[in-house]
Amino acid sequence: MSASSGGTVSGAEVQAEDPLFGWPARKELKRTGAMTFGFALFFLMVYGGASWVTGFYPGGLRVDLPFEQHIPFMPGWAAVYVSMDVLLLLSLFIFRTWRQMLPFALTLCAETVLGALCFLVLPVEVAWPPRAVTGGWTAVFHAADTMNLERNYLPSLHVAFACTAALAYRERSGPVARTVFALWALAIAASTLLIHEHHLVDVIAGALLAGGTWRVVAPRVRREAFLEAVRVEALCARELYRFARRHPRYGLIALALYQQSLGRWRKARRARVGFCFLQMVDDVLDGDRPIEGEPLDAIDALLRTLETGAPVTATEFHDTATTLGRVLLTELTNPAAREQVFELVRTMRRDRERVRDGRWWDTATLQTQLGNTFRLSVGLMLHVADAGVRAEEAPSLLAALGWCSVMRDLREDLAQGLFNIPADVAAEVRAQGHAPEDFDSLLTAEAGRAWIRGEYQRARALLDRSAKELAHLEGRPGVALLRLFHRSVEAFWARKLPRRMPFLREAPVLEIS
Repeated sequence: MSASSGGTVSGAEVQAEDPLFGWPARKELKRTGAMTFGFALFFLMVYGGASWVTGFYPGGLRVDLPFEQHIPFMPGWAAVYVSMDVLLLLSLFIFRTWRQMLPFALTLCAETVLGALCFLVLPVEVAWPPRAVTGGWTAVFHAADTMNLERNYLPSLHVAFACTAALAYRERSGPVARTVFALWALAIAASTLLIHEHHLVDVIAGALLAGGTWRVVAPRVRREAFLEAVRVEALCARELYRFARRHPRYGLIALALYQQSLGRWRKARRARVGFCFLQMVDDVLDGDRPIEGEPLDAIDALLRTLETGAPVTATEFHDTATTLGRVLLTELTNPAAREQVFELVRTMRRDRERVRDGRWWDTATLQTQLGNTFRLSVGLMLHVADAGVRAEEAPSLLAALGWCSVMRDLREDLAQGLFNIPADVAAEVRAQGHAPEDFDSLLTAEAGRAWIRGEYQRARALLDRSAKELAHLEGRPGVALLRLFHRSVEAFWARKLPRRMPFLREAPVLEIS
């Protein structure tokens, strides 16, 4: 398939290589089917919403022409009217990849929005006489009449969609198929008049809407840069959905990412991509995302690909992570920030190494690992947000985030063999006849409870110092983000952790300046 000079692929080039109809690959059918279903929901929401709003209008415009009173009412043409759905569904077997389907789907979406705006601004009343249908065509006619709702007349989206399908399909068709699709669209347009659903002005407006929108939208959507941007956004959406299925907090993060992207979608892409990329790496290393083979090997292969372009055996994880990683590195124009990405992945990699080897670290080593992890991750987040502060300027908050991470995931980490308990505390727990690698056994041991109480008091001191550090940074860009982290840890310290470990409510909190 040859690319044109503008970075797009023309319909004639596609038709020369592919047959008009075919059964799409299973993976592609899922994608194009999802587009079809998504468009159906979008259409029902926008089209139905416009009809509901205009239902409150006192009346509408008259656009009927004098000669239309002579157009006969022929209810049998309702079968042609409802065939528009069949015409649209053929797209699943004509556009057999998501890249081929996207221009068609987005054109229909654009027409729906433009049509709804016209319905709201120019509500139209039909001037046809009352219709009464009996006999065999009654059910079909009522189905057609229901599809049209009320006041959604000018332009006729039925005509617009049919003409769009004819225009889109003709690019992949031979002379016979082009003629068939053109006549089918013409018959649907005629049916809107013959069953008295639309007036001629509606029909002409629908045809003009189709021609104009297809010629404006399709060439832009076919550009390779646009298609790649859509692919990246789809990957991010899929990964955010997977994260949220595992834990609701990731759903809140996803909502925050999208909310922060409003009005600055292109610039905020690196935040969405960066979060998804690093969370994917973390999930693989933690065992939350099962893959074949040793996770360390998968991460090493990913690093080699990103750093040197070395090819490896394709897997879903590797392909997705490589795509998101490359986009992230491209978006980060600062070389130091790009290097931080690799440093953070290698820092996270150390946690997997100690899981593999069953290592227990001392307090200093654990705190250094946690400190490096959050220094790099928060630093990248601040860079992506164009903040005027650096992570190193809030050391107490970084330490508090490390504490929160350990306590929040303590049960799950122990179950996976990630021991964030100091080796000397683990030895004391064993000496008391308990197993430090088991969460419930750890909390049964007095040494384990004492360690948690001590960490709880340490966290209070860190949060107090963090509040003072943030006060000194007040007024600089990015401090609001740091305060958000601070409030999150405060909430975990004050409410969530004591609910999980009620004995902490009895622990005295030391006032440490």
